[in-house]
Amino acid sequence: MMLVPMVLIISACSSKSISYNWDRTKGAAYNAAVDPMTWASLATGLTLDATGYDEDITNHIMKDNPDDFIFSSDDADDLRTLSKAITYTTAVLVPDDDMITKAKRVAVEASALAIGRGYVTLTNSYINKTSPSGTNEDAFGSNHAVAPFISAALTRRNVDQMDIPLWAKYSINTVSYAAASGSAYQRVESGLHSFSDQMYSAAVGNFISIFIHDAFMADDTDLRIDLSGEDPSVTLSFRF
Repeated sequence: MMLVPMVLIISACSSKSISYNWDRTKGAAYNAAVDPMTWASLATGLTLDATGYDEDITNHIMKDNPDDFIFSSDDADDLRTLSKAITYTTAVLVPDDDMITKAKRVAVEASALAIGRGYVTLTNSYINKTSPSGTNEDAFGSNHAVAPFISAALTRRNVDQMDIPLWAKYSINTVSYAAASGSAYQRVESGLHSFSDQMYSAAVGNFISIFIHDAFMADDTDLRIDLSGEDPSVTLSFRF
């Protein structure tokens, strides 16, 4: 709902043809939709809800004694922060980028995370779903799943462009997705979200990140900084 008007407004300001604009948008949306982390997570959540196994799995993960938790709420926060730190670190380590391009990459990735937070706020406000523990009624969207899985997908995009050994790429991505999974898992363990809730949140986070990255990190997206003259300016332009 938020992305559609943003795309239309920016497209209207572009000097490119409407067919190119639409092709660019469709390409980014297609990449995000067919990514396995998007459709596999969504399909898993739907299957668990349709078969009724979601409640069984969620109850199995939940513990009656808080001392039995694998992760605490502080651990979940730390894992989410770790996933973001990996994303921003890899963003500035992508080779062959000048400082302007690196700044643009960081800005785009920060925007994806901001949209993820907006999605969680929206779903929590308008979708009433009681948590497994019964402690809250806004259990559908989880910022401890959406945000870290946005970060993990962005990290994957960054790592793909880095000139490092394949084992190093796998290692970075493994740590990133492990942190995201641990953050989401803790919320199931503590009874704040069901297992399917976190699968949906992971799917949405993955879709947002890939769509934003592939739509905005293109050659004709420009960031200009002009510090000369009496009126220094920063100009950020996107073309679809």
